[in-house]
Order: sequence, then C-alpha cells, then structure tokens
Amino acid sequence: MAVDANQRLLLAIIGLGIALFCLDLYLPLGIGNGVLYGGLVILSFLLPNRTGPVITAAICSVLAMADVILSPTLDGVPLWMGVTNRLFSLTAIWLPVLFFLHQRRAEDTLQRAHDDLEIRVRQRTQELADVNHALVEEIAERIETERSLRNSEAVLQANQQELRQSREELRALAGQLLTAQEEDRRRISRDLHDDINQRLAMLSMDLRQAEKGESSDAHSLRSTICLVSDRLTAISDDVRQMAYRFHPSILDDLGLVKAIRRQIDDFTARTGIKIAYVHRDPTTALPAEIAICLYRILQESLSNIVRHAHASQVEVELICEDDLVSLSVHDNGKGFDRAQLSQTGAHLGLLSMKERVRLAKGRFGINSTPSQGTHIHVEIPLTTGAPRA
Repeated sequence: MAVDANQRLLLAIIGLGIALFCLDLYLPLGIGNGVLYGGLVILSFLLPNRTGPVITAAICSVLAMADVILSPTLDGVPLWMGVTNRLFSLTAIWLPVLFFLHQRRAEDTLQRAHDDLEIRVRQRTQELADVNHALVEEIAERIETERSLRNSEAVLQANQQELRQSREELRALAGQLLTAQEEDRRRISRDLHDDINQRLAMLSMDLRQAEKGESSDAHSLRSTICLVSDRLTAISDDVRQMAYRFHPSILDDLGLVKAIRRQIDDFTARTGIKIAYVHRDPTTALPAEIAICLYRILQESLSNIVRHAHASQVEVELICEDDLVSLSVHDNGKGFDRAQLSQTGAHLGLLSMKERVRLAKGRFGINSTPSQGTHIHVEIPLTTGAPRA
C-alpha cells in the first residue's frame, strides 16, 4: 500500500511538472511558474528516496531555464530580465533543497547520536547486569558460606557436647572401675580367707588326725586319704574357676571359637537358658587382644542377660572373615531405654564394652527397646603384625 502511494505521488509530481512547463511556455517572464516549481520540490520531500528532492530540483531547474528560450517575450523587455526572473525561480527551487539537505544532515546527526546513545545504554546496561549478576553470585556465596559456617558451628557444638559426654562417661567409668576393682579384691580376699583358707585348714586338721591315729587301721586311713583327695580336687576346681574368671586359658589353648562354646555351655548349665551359637571359623588365629576383647564382651553380655534382661532365648553369632571379625548377641529379654539409662548412669558394663572395642579400633553398636530385647553388635578390623591367640 505504501508503494502504491509513493508511485501515485511520483506520477503527480511528474504530471504537475509537465503542466507547469506547458503553462510557462505561454506566460511571459515566468517568475510565478518558477516559484511553483519550488512547490514540486517540496512535494518531493514526501518521497522515500533521499535523492528525490535533488533530482526534482535539477529537473525543475532545467525546465525553468528552457522556458527562457521557449517562452514568449514582451516587446520592449530585454532578455536579461527574463534570465534574472529565472534565476529568482532557481532560488525558489533550490532553497527548499538546501533546507531539506540541512534537515536531513541534522536528522542523520541526531540518528547517529541516538544510535550511539543506544549502544552506550546497552553497554552500560550489560555492565550493570554483569555487576548485578556478580553481586548476586557473591551474595549467594556469602549466604552459602554463612550456612556452612553455621552448620560447622552446629557440628562443632555437637562434637564438643559428645566430647564432654564422653569425658564424663570416662570419668564415671574410671570411678566405677576402681570401685569394681576394690569389690573384686574384697571378694577374692573373702573367698580366699573364708572359703579356700578354711577348707585348707580343715584338710590340715584331718591330716594331723590321720597322722596321730594308729597305723594298723588301714581302712580308716584309706578313707581319710580319699576324703582329703576329694576335698583337694574340689579346692583345685574352685581355684581353677577363680583363675578362669581373671584370664581364660582356653583362649590360649583352643582359640576364641571353642572358648566361646565353652562359655556358652557353662552359661546354659548354670542358668538353664538355651543359646543358639552360629560361627564361622577364622582362616588364621585371631590376635590375642581381639580374642580377649570379644570374649569379655560376650561374658559381660551374658552376665547382663542374667541380671537384667531375664531372657528365655539368646542368639550368639561369631563371624570371622579375612579382614574383619564380628560378634552379635541378641536376646528376647525386657530391653531398656538407653536415654533413661544414660541419665541414671547405671551402665558400667556397656561403657566397659564400648571402651574395649574402642581400644581395639572397632565399632560398637547396641539397639534396645523396652519389652523387645537387646541386640549388641561388634565389628573389629583385623590387622597384621599383632600377637595371635
């Protein structure tokens, strides 16, 4: 549609130019028509082509000067007057062109300034966007750093709390161990004095009576010797059991698997509680410190089952692998609340087991719920170069 309008405007300018040229041929001097040519030039400003006004002005100038020769002249009017009129016409034709060129130059300058301003605005906007993006990233990094710092502080506080609790537990364990050690010493002293010593004194009295008796009474002497022998055997068994409580020699002689079997059999015979024992034998002998650690943990676990759990079924599992040995003790007893137990402090046995595993560089875990039993699980890594049991 715009193309059709431009074409119609161009045809109108051409038609008007032809009409003015023909009119100028019949009018003398032609100054009025020369001014009208200027109107055609002004109309050409509407054309989209930037050179349209210049071309129009050039054509109109040629037509105006041609009319000097072709148009009629008045009698008595010199030629220079007609030429002067045409020069005024050229002024009327080219003044709009000069204005147009000046306007176009000003528009071009303004457009370049506008484009330059747009470029600088875009560059500045991009710089601001980059700065804003960098600021957002820096703020995000600071927020993340602060969050990490808060998390680290929380972890540090938790570790400090755990360390304080561990120190308190160790102090309590040390105190209770000293108390238990003194109790064991008193018990051993009492057993030796009230039991072993008295029985040995009775044996000494029997031997003295036998010594003072008549040597002809062989039957009486034989009975006395048999009685003394039986009492010495009983005393020997009691001393052996006492020594066994301090260090089970079966660990050194037969190894951990059979030592646990012996302990389980003794426990069942003493308490009547059946124990399911599952084991996987080690390919090589276990280090002595690991063997005694697991043996004592099982010993303490069975003791707790009798004193506290009152269980009817117990499962013991000993699994020996190439690089790891694990012990699991599970009972169906009454269980306990660990939080409540920690508050009361009555957990010397658990602290002792935990400390033994820590010294062996292992992991100790315990799960217990009231009325749902207790499960103790120990894992200790195997290292080379340690003494073997």
